[in-house]
Amino acid sequence: MLALLMAMNAHATEVVWTGIDYGAVRMVGTTDFHQPDEIFPGYLAKWNGLFMTEMMEELGKRLRADVAASTSHLSEIHRDTGAKTNIVRDDSISPDESFLAPEDIAQRVASYDLNAQQGLGLTFIADQLNKAAEKGCYWVTFYDIESRRVLGTSRRCGEARGFGFRNYWFGTAKDVVSELRKKDVPRR
Repeated sequence: MLALLMAMNAHATEVVWTGIDYGAVRMVGTTDFHQPDEIFPGYLAKWNGLFMTEMMEELGKRLRADVAASTSHLSEIHRDTGAKTNIVRDDSISPDESFLAPEDIAQRVASYDLNAQQGLGLTFIADQLNKAAEKGCYWVTFYDIESRRVLGTSRRCGEARGFGFRNYWFGTAKDVVSELRKKDVPRR
């Protein structure tokens, strides 16, 4: 009986996954991102769908948390994302250079129209997908859903890998998840 109670409480933390926000991403490079009509918003939705099917369980294990999802707000955000502002044809940009600042992160989180009304939110705000460096960088952001106050954010990059455009860039998000730990979850 004690073992059952301990197992039930193994994930005492609850996190609400609010998706990968590609609304401000910069897709950097001259040798990729040539089909913007397929990328925006098609691949943005595909990458979030893949995350839901392939990474939710892993995210819960990494954070030692129960993970719920609230991602419907992303379709509106991604509908307004496009090639004119999001594709940068320049191979000299380093993945160490961020296109976003912490105040940009706070503004993005504050703008979310979520179905979830309370709890600890987690989003990856995509900063850049950099073809020359073969990296994707994200602001891993925890926040209080009710107040939209950012509780912690850190910029992390993952290696691009996989076969085909979809899997190649999705590999960067998978790599970032593989680096997450319980210690990354802020105390509320």
